Amino acid sequence: MRHVILFFLLLSSSWVWAQTGIIKGRVFNEENKQPYFDITVTIPQAKTMSISDADGNFSFGNIPYGNYEVIFSLDGTELDKTNVQVGKMVNVMEPVYLTPPTAAQGNNYTLDNSASNFEESGSQDNNSVSSGNQNISSVLNASRDAYLSAATFGWGQYFYRMRGYENDNNVLYLNGVPMNDLEEGGVFFNSWSGLNDVFRGRSLSLGLAPTDYNFGGMGLNTSLDATASNQRKGTRLTYTATNRSYRNRIMLTHNSGLMKNGWAYSFSVSRRWAQQGQVKGTFYDALAYYAAVERRFKRQGFNFMVVGSQIRRGKSGPASEEAFGLAGTHYYNPYWGYQNGEIRNSRILNSHSPLFILTHDYKVNERTLVNSSVSFQTGETANTGIDWYNSADPRPDYYRYMPSYIDSPAVTQEAIDRIKANPDEYMQVSWDRMYEANYISKKSGFGRSMYIVNENVEASRKWNGAVNLESAVNDHLMVYSGLQVQSQVNHNFQRVADLLGGDYWLNINQFASRQFPGIPNVDKLNVNDASAERRVGDTYGYDYRIHFFKSALFGQAVMTYNKIDVFAAAELGYTSFHRVGNYLNGLYPSNSFGKSDVSNFLTWRTKGGATYKINGRNYVYVNGMIGTRAPFVDNIIVSPRTRNLMISNPQQEEFNSLEAGYLLRSPNVKARFTAFLSNVNNASDIKRYYGDDSASFVNMAMQGINKRYMGIEAGAEIKISPSFSMSVAAAFTQAYYTSRPYINIYSDNDTAQLQQTGNNASDTIYMKNFYVPAGPQTAMQLSFRYNSKRYWFFTASLNYMGNNWMDFTPTRRTKAAVDLLEFPSDEWTAVVAQRRIPSFYTVDLFGGKSFKVNKYLPKAGSNTYLNLNLGVTNLLNNTNIMLYGFENMRFNRQNQDWFPPKYAYALGIQYFINATLRF
Repeated sequence: MRHVILFFLLLSSSWVWAQTGIIKGRVFNEENKQPYFDITVTIPQAKTMSISDADGNFSFGNIPYGNYEVIFSLDGTELDKTNVQVGKMVNVMEPVYLTPPTAAQGNNYTLDNSASNFEESGSQDNNSVSSGNQNISSVLNASRDAYLSAATFGWGQYFYRMRGYENDNNVLYLNGVPMNDLEEGGVFFNSWSGLNDVFRGRSLSLGLAPTDYNFGGMGLNTSLDATASNQRKGTRLTYTATNRSYRNRIMLTHNSGLMKNGWAYSFSVSRRWAQQGQVKGTFYDALAYYAAVERRFKRQGFNFMVVGSQIRRGKSGPASEEAFGLAGTHYYNPYWGYQNGEIRNSRILNSHSPLFILTHDYKVNERTLVNSSVSFQTGETANTGIDWYNSADPRPDYYRYMPSYIDSPAVTQEAIDRIKANPDEYMQVSWDRMYEANYISKKSGFGRSMYIVNENVEASRKWNGAVNLESAVNDHLMVYSGLQVQSQVNHNFQRVADLLGGDYWLNINQFASRQFPGIPNVDKLNVNDASAERRVGDTYGYDYRIHFFKSALFGQAVMTYNKIDVFAAAELGYTSFHRVGNYLNGLYPSNSFGKSDVSNFLTWRTKGGATYKINGRNYVYVNGMIGTRAPFVDNIIVSPRTRNLMISNPQQEEFNSLEAGYLLRSPNVKARFTAFLSNVNNASDIKRYYGDDSASFVNMAMQGINKRYMGIEAGAEIKISPSFSMSVAAAFTQAYYTSRPYINIYSDNDTAQLQQTGNNASDTIYMKNFYVPAGPQTAMQLSFRYNSKRYWFFTASLNYMGNNWMDFTPTRRTKAAVDLLEFPSDEWTAVVAQRRIPSFYTVDLFGGKSFKVNKYLPKAGSNTYLNLNLGVTNLLNNTNIMLYGFENMRFNRQNQDWFPPKYAYALGIQYFINATLRF
């Protein structure tokens, strides 16, 4: 108890003031007003040095009271000097703007190799009270390095995952509010995509290093600052032309900066569109908006922000190699077809979920800062599809329509020749046939649609709140603590989008009506309905809500000294969720309607680490973390669309992680090397598919899943000359399963809760040592960059990615299934062995030039600039790059070609041209 009391006393104490102080400052590039990275800042009288980080920040600690000269230099060249008076505990210098000795880009160049044109930039946190560095600057907070740049901008578009981690291991905060979804755990950017200008302020760290806004995750930890006063003052007008998911983008942003009256405002609007993308049948239409207003007082500030992105786009889907071959292209899309001569996509995404955030920061004193945030988000995401009743499957790549299904070589070849001669007729959705079927039904006097277009909808409502305290206890100790609370309700349902010429749709279970004829109400999807007829806009099929609640309390201490930095952090969390069924399902009348049992989980995490500063350029560090995590609802509720049934004995996930590395920061070489090892144990996963044997949707619940992630990542940036530099980055990961989980199989159209597997209620999956399907687990990049004195730059990169594995289906690897095969044999290999996705390499080129407009138009303002950027990825136009693949959950041992794997391929050569006028 004494330790707890002491901890809170440290949090609230203002401590005894010593006669030394902290100096904090920030440097910017005068040419482009961006934060200046790697500037050497020295105070000769105090015999101390610091180096600016990716955000341009530098600091000093233990500086005696007095007046000092501060010198700023780059690679040995002095750029500027100024004086600072140290007369209090924390002394904040005015921003320093430096003119670079060479090109306008200097050291903080723009990494822009995506159509979204994300530029690397730091946040402007004017309210931080972080402890000053000692004589050797600290590296507890991550800065830009070659590996992160390659992973984010070079490899990410090919489904590369840092360290092989799933998305739920990454953490994102926006204006202090946690943004991870409570249902799936991942981060989804649809809510604010397309607003690059206002989300430049970001803090990134990979792995287990401490963060000052929450406990953090095992993967990438990101904090975005989109407050009005921290936006770069001025106006930006941007146009982008590209051949990716959209063809055009226009964006307008205006930021007032912090005005003399203490107010600041900012707004941005963006439009992205394409009548058709590179893949036939796709289109894109998105409107994004952002507005923020802030009022700052002497010791506190309030910021209110609203952001949203309304997106409507046509989707493309994976297909089998047979389908790609018949269509004659790796960009075959089975989701579209012609209707009255016009392309119509059956799979359309509609999404709009505006987000509102109110933040407040209060500087209690020069050493203590309190940040509070609350957010509200509401909206829905809907995905369309085709539904049908007692009719032929409308999917053009349905296995029974493929030539491989035909048991006659001659007829098979005839079918191949016919389809290849006219793939648009035989390999695409036939809208005319569906309309015709509904017309025949209508002429017969029924009016009932045999085919419809439906929408699978998730309407979400989220409340998030967070309070964080940051206190500089003394010159060596920083303490962070915080509380966050999240509440989320997801309303999931299906609705009729288009009756395709029919009069109505029937809300009945066609599978149950065939399996259980004569049983009252067994085929009704909602017994409480007075009528089963549904029309456009009506709900049908399923209707339920999932309620989530999550809270966490964390504390962290960061200690910085001349030769060593140490930190320790802990978090205590609580998670709960339950289902509320709005339909009384006739097949499950006792557990489909109303509230389910509530699942509650108390979790904990702790981590710590140390960095040893060999000198001002060489560092070694080690960090570790252990803890537990609540499972996700989708892996606990067996079939949320039908009933409240939970898997037996749900367990928390247990994890541990360790990383160690070396960092070099010299004037000509910046390098980082990290080795890591992480284990996730006792995980669960539910896979859902249609089973031919049961003529029903099947839920395969796996429990006792253990995974291991291990490997090394390295990156180095080498300055060959003041204008020419080279970067190398590499990652070698092994992400694989270390257990044989057990499974239970549940059917959606079986009156028994548990469908037996063989003679037992459960079976074992032989998947130990199989690879986790985590994208390329080996990645390398070699990049060269030239910065001209005439304000242009050019970058060329060579990327290699390999060690990528297909997602596999457990049904082929159950003990019951494997025992039927002879080992070793060709059949055993074909059925059981995991398939590898081919390796590949790409060549990417990027360049840009900055123009000062008043040199050409004297009437233009002195701060008016035109920036042009051009990027080309996959320059060699390799159209055989396989992004991912997965096996079909349905499997027929006698006819394995019926259910082949499906794949998705990367696009060929891609480009973007970006023009930005800044004034």
